[in-house]
Amino acid sequence: MKHNRNLGMIVVAMAAMAQSALRLYFGLATTGALGSDMKAQLTTLLENPVTDPLLPLTIPFFLLGVFGIVTAIGLLAGRSWGVYGTIALSVVTIFYDIWAMAAIQCTAVMGMVLPAIFIIYLMIANYRSPRAGGMAA
Repeated sequence: MKHNRNLGMIVVAMAAMAQSALRLYFGLATTGALGSDMKAQLTTLLENPVTDPLLPLTIPFFLLGVFGIVTAIGLLAGRSWGVYGTIALSVVTIFYDIWAMAAIQCTAVMGMVLPAIFIIYLMIANYRSPRAGGMAA
């Protein structure tokens, strides 16, 4: 089933891709793949540095990044799974960032801003969609 692809959906998809790309970049940096200087800079930014960033930082960032790009492609393609996937991934991202705020760094709250906007916009757009039984936009 396809959904209406309007400017709002395109903006959400592009913002989701940008956020996902940055998460992938951060994940690569925590592994040292972008150089030891970058890894050192990132670890000094953390309020509570972790000794092994693989499990709490690298793997979640890779997963959020990859799935974020996939769901954003679904949004651009006008697929309903792109909408529902983006909403689900945004919820997971918010929960991950809540954990990160408590365990690692309070500035992780910034990671919740875009996912919250995505959820609000997509739920309103889905409600207004005539195919979803809502009011016409």
